[in-house]
Amino acid sequence: MPLEAGALARLISDSCGLPFDGRRLTGANTFQIHPSGLPVQNTFTIQTAVGWRNVEVSFVPGSFAGDFVRHMGLADAGARTSCAAVLARCLRDGASVNLKINGRPARPDDPSGWDGEWSRLELSVRRGQLDLGNGDQDNEKIFAWTQQVTAAIVALLPLEQDDLPTENLHGGFSEGAQVQFEANRYERDRRNRAAALAIHGCACQVCSSDLGDRYGPTAIGLIEVHHLIPVSKLGPDYRINPATDLVPLCPNCHRVAHRRDPPFTVDELKKMLFTR
Repeated sequence: MPLEAGALARLISDSCGLPFDGRRLTGANTFQIHPSGLPVQNTFTIQTAVGWRNVEVSFVPGSFAGDFVRHMGLADAGARTSCAAVLARCLRDGASVNLKINGRPARPDDPSGWDGEWSRLELSVRRGQLDLGNGDQDNEKIFAWTQQVTAAIVALLPLEQDDLPTENLHGGFSEGAQVQFEANRYERDRRNRAAALAIHGCACQVCSSDLGDRYGPTAIGLIEVHHLIPVSKLGPDYRINPATDLVPLCPNCHRVAHRRDPPFTVDELKKMLFTR
């Protein structure tokens, strides 16, 4: 069954924690999603174009998103690490990644070169040589690549109220500042969850269960994220790396992991499951 734009938006909303709306361009196999309730011209759209054997996902800033992009450029080191980890996963999966900051090419997997004030951001990820034309499997590929690019962008979104643009003296907002994330503000764990799923996928790292395969389209992307080091054991300044500190677990494996303090490791859970 062909993927509907609304269904894609719901799946991305569930995985990233921010509500999205979606539409499909007339006469094209192209999907567009954008944050719900926020002006597109001041924020961004994620556009996914599906070709014969390829998928290309692009970050499209709005016409008046200068302030928004500038605030993304102020993201802290932890947020940049998460973004780079997601883009590194895209590269490992055989995609070409085009990242430009202020018109200059930047390494997508190395945030150390992303310094300076941002005025423009370009990001597109293209994966060719895909086996498309297989119904629900196509839907999963479209979702997976859209999820990865969205998670990379989500990692850089304003986190705290202090990061948000403020009203000017005329009672309005500066360019792009109509965007207010106060109601939809990102907690760090939401952004880390989005990055972890984009990096590791949505199958359980212990039993390999994929709820989308088991229950169908309704459950695509449905999974829990487990902290390998309990949050209570982390210092206040610890920056979680979604690539190394988080793993997706199905609800069953996740509950078993926490039957002990400290939690059972992934390898211990596998041993329990497969050597009984």
